[in-house]
Amino acid sequence: MGVIQRQGFKYSVINFVGVAIGIISTLFIYPNALDIIGLFRSLFDASVLATIVVLLGSPTSAVRFFPKYQDAESSHKGLLSWLLIVYGAGFLLFLLFFPFIHELIHRYIFHERNAIYADFIIYIVPLTFCIGLTNLLARYISNFRRIVIPSAFENLTIKITLPLIILMYMQNWINVEGVVIAIVLSYILSTIGMTAYLYKLGQYRLTRPLIMEDREALKEYSKFSWYSLLSGIGSQIAFRIDGLMVASILEFKSSGIYAVAWAITDVIAKPMRALGAISGPIIANHIETGNLKEVGIIYKKSSLNMTIIGLGLFLLIWTGLPYIFEIMPNTELMKKGAFVVFFLGLAQVWDMITGVNGEIITYSKYYRFNLYLTLFLAITNIGANLVLIDLYGLTGAALATCISFFLFNLAKLLFIKVKFGIQPLSAKLIPVIAFGVGSWLVCIFLPDAESPFINLIYKSVLFCALYGFSIWKLNLSPDINQWIMNAIRKLRKVKDVTGETKE
Repeated sequence: MGVIQRQGFKYSVINFVGVAIGIISTLFIYPNALDIIGLFRSLFDASVLATIVVLLGSPTSAVRFFPKYQDAESSHKGLLSWLLIVYGAGFLLFLLFFPFIHELIHRYIFHERNAIYADFIIYIVPLTFCIGLTNLLARYISNFRRIVIPSAFENLTIKITLPLIILMYMQNWINVEGVVIAIVLSYILSTIGMTAYLYKLGQYRLTRPLIMEDREALKEYSKFSWYSLLSGIGSQIAFRIDGLMVASILEFKSSGIYAVAWAITDVIAKPMRALGAISGPIIANHIETGNLKEVGIIYKKSSLNMTIIGLGLFLLIWTGLPYIFEIMPNTELMKKGAFVVFFLGLAQVWDMITGVNGEIITYSKYYRFNLYLTLFLAITNIGANLVLIDLYGLTGAALATCISFFLFNLAKLLFIKVKFGIQPLSAKLIPVIAFGVGSWLVCIFLPDAESPFINLIYKSVLFCALYGFSIWKLNLSPDINQWIMNAIRKLRKVKDVTGETKE
C-alpha cells in the first residue's frame, strides 16, 4: 500500500484546495444562479453520457491491457497510439449520430420551461471531445502511478473557473452563451494540460500499435472493450440519470438545487475515486499474476480506510448542514435539498464501505458481470426515479440513487465473496460507526448560539475533534495514522525551512 498511501496523501492535499473552492462556491455563488447551474449540469451530464460511447471502453482497457504491453523501450508497444485511434473512431461515430442525439435531448430535456436554452445543445460536441480525451489520458497516466496532476486537470480546473464564470455572469459581464463558451474553454484548457503532462512524463510517444498485428490480442481487446462500453453505458445512465430526469420532469432551477446538493456530497466520494484510480493498475497487476492474497489485503484496507473517511465527511456535513443553509443565499429554496444531501451522502458512504469491489471485478476474468449488474442498476435507477420524483420531487431522485447504489454494491460484494473468497468488511467497522454516530449525537444536542457561523464552526470543529481523536487514539487504521504522521512531518519541514521552528 506504499504507492497508494503516497499518491493518496498528495491527492488529498490537492483535493483539499478543490474542496475549499467548492465550499465557497456552493455556499455563496451557485445559489444565486440556480438556472445556470442547472443548465451546466445538464450539458455536462449529457456530455459524460455521450463520452461513454465515444471512448468505446478505452479507459478501462488502458489499465487492463497495460501490464501485457508494458515496455518503455518500445513505447509500450504502441498502446497509447491504439487508444487514440479507437477514441478518434468513437468521436467520428458520435458526430455521425449527433443530429439524432440533438433531437432526443431537445425533446426530453430542453423542452417547455427549459426551451430558452435549447440553442446551447450544440456545445455538447466540444464538451464531449474534451471530457472524453481527458478521461482517457488520465486513466492511461494512472498506469505510471500518477493520479495527482491528472486529477487536478480533470476535476480542479473547472472548480476554479466555474465560480469565476458565474461571478462574471452575475455582474452582467457575460451573457448565458458567454457562460457556456467559457465553460467549454475551461475543458479545452484541461485537455491541453493533461496532454502536456503526459509529454512531460516522457510517455507521449506514438508508434505503430503492436496489437494491430496480433489477431488474437485484437479479438481479446475488442471483447473486453465491448463489455466495458456496455457496462460504462449502464453505469453512467445509473449515476447521471437522476440529474437529467430532475431537469426533464421538473425544471433547470430544481436541477440547480439538486446540483448544489450533489456538489456538497461529492466531497465524500473524492477519496474513493482517488483510491480507485491508483489501486486499479495495482489490482490489475496482482490479478494478472494470480496474487489474490494481496488483492484481498487491498480490498479490506480500502473498506476500512474509506469508511473512516467517508463516514466522517458525511456526518460532518450532516452536522453543519442546517447552519450551512442559513448562510447561503436563497435559504428557503436551498433547504429543499436537505434530504437530497442525506440520501446522496448515504449512498456514497455505502459505496466506500464496500471498498474497491468495482476494480476487482473489472480487471478480473469476470468483467462481464459488471455489464449485467450495471444494466440492472440503470433500469432500477430509471424506474425508481420515475416513481419517486413524482412522489417526493428532488428528495425522490436522491432516494432512488441511494436505493440503486445499495443494491449495486451489495451485489458486487456478494459476487466477489463467492468467486474470489474475499470480502472487505471487518470488525473494526463497528467502533468506527459507533464513534462517528456518537460524535454526531453529542454535537446536535449541544445548545445553539445565535449566529449560524458560530454554530457551524464550533460544532464542526467539535465533531472533527471527537471523531478524529477516537480513530487516531485507538489506532483503528494504521494507514490513516501514518497519513497523519506524514502530514505532521511535512508541516514541520515547512516550518523548519521558513525558520519558524527548530527541532
